[in-house]
Amino acid sequence: MTSSRSQNIAVDALYVSLFDEIDMGVYVLDSEDRFIYASPAFERITGLGTDAVLGSHYSAIISPEDRGRAERCSGDGHDRPVRCEVAVMKNDGPEPGYRTVRYRGGHSGAAHTVGIIGRNNAALAEAEEKIRMFTIAVEQSPSTVVITDRKGTIEYVNPKFTSLTGYTLAEARGQNPRILKSGEQPDEFYRDMWVEISSGRDWRGEFHNIKKNGESYWESASISPIMNAKGEITHYIAIKEDITERKKAEEALRISEETLRSKNSQMERDLLHAQAVVGSLLPSAPPKNDRLKIDFRYVPMEAIGGDFFSFNTLHDRGFGVFIGDVVGHGVSAALFLSLVRSFTERLNFTRGDSPSHYIKDLNGDLAGWRVILFLTALYGYFDFSGEGTVFRFAKGGHTPPVLHERSTGSVRILSSGGMPVGLSPDAVFQQVEVAMKPGDRIFLYTDGIIEARDGKQTMVGPEGLESIIGRSGGLDLGGSLDYILDEVSRFSEGIRIEDDMVIIGLEVLG
Repeated sequence: MTSSRSQNIAVDALYVSLFDEIDMGVYVLDSEDRFIYASPAFERITGLGTDAVLGSHYSAIISPEDRGRAERCSGDGHDRPVRCEVAVMKNDGPEPGYRTVRYRGGHSGAAHTVGIIGRNNAALAEAEEKIRMFTIAVEQSPSTVVITDRKGTIEYVNPKFTSLTGYTLAEARGQNPRILKSGEQPDEFYRDMWVEISSGRDWRGEFHNIKKNGESYWESASISPIMNAKGEITHYIAIKEDITERKKAEEALRISEETLRSKNSQMERDLLHAQAVVGSLLPSAPPKNDRLKIDFRYVPMEAIGGDFFSFNTLHDRGFGVFIGDVVGHGVSAALFLSLVRSFTERLNFTRGDSPSHYIKDLNGDLAGWRVILFLTALYGYFDFSGEGTVFRFAKGGHTPPVLHERSTGSVRILSSGGMPVGLSPDAVFQQVEVAMKPGDRIFLYTDGIIEARDGKQTMVGPEGLESIIGRSGGLDLGGSLDYILDEVSRFSEGIRIEDDMVIIGLEVLG
């Protein structure tokens, strides 16, 4: 009796929790019409103890007069309900008026019968509908359902299992789920799972399995133990979902992230190299000159900018200064600056005393290369050959110099025209000159200084810089440069300045 029950009850193990909740008597018969399950309500309704009926033939509970009718009501082997009215044998004799609904043949071709017995027609109909709907839900479930005995031998699979794995119910029954094992997961994974479920606890995880045709797939699984009235594990039920496409998407995302990390790493290395290039192009300290006091401040941002400046000591009769700002950032800007520097070094010797020709020739060189980048630039020349000092400059699209006449306290912006350098080989650049006295200062700068913004997006602007320079007149040259940067930072109210900042101060000595 026990062997028969353990062999067959698994097919309906999925339903046990439902059967126990139904108010009508539910029973399950094996292929020989012997009881292998009876619900608690069965004993209450019929008065027949479940221990007494298990293993008994179905006819034993039917009155002799109705056994022929009950046999005819057993159905023809198909999964459709057969209804019958019988008298049930009790201790004091037969009691008529009971109605049964039987599903001969069981679910998914399993050789068993599910039946309902009771007196209340409405309750019987309700119980029948519950079982029918639950059965449909399992049979038509988009999830895989697998039921094994307590040793892990497969006793039931639903149609979704077959469509996914290729194994039919007949092929899977009697097998161990390890027929699906891919070998990609360690033995410890399965041991941990068995420790969990054999202890009476639910387990959730993912399986990497193999179909009948050898194709691999992934499943998300929830495995629960099924226990009898004594709390003993009799079966396990697994509800599984195909997550192959999700895993493919996750793998594609992982590869993409690894590729991105690799590219970012390469980019960081390139940026470091570019920073080294830019650093090598810029002066490390102000040059010494008997006629000028020279100082500068360079504040780079995290991204590599295109700010560039250099000094040109020609002879004791003159001194040149170049400042430029490439329209662009990063590695390309650094490489472009290398090109600019090579051209300016040549021009220092050939055009060092003529700012307009200097900028014109630099423009022709860059335009002739047909590069996609260009720059704003200014070249200034301090001429000491006369009685005083004359400052001449020409610029292409660059910020205008600021002259601070310290003797009078006057501050003014020196302007000239010219389009950015490198755009057109036919561009024309105007030269401007101004006489300077001892103590007078010229300030050259890049647009990061005047484009600093406050919380209202208002920029410092050339006029704002002019005002700041005027307030710095009592400081030495280096102190003046520090003051200017501090004031620009204060103006921005802690808002990050998104561009490099260069400011150069040149003061005429007595």
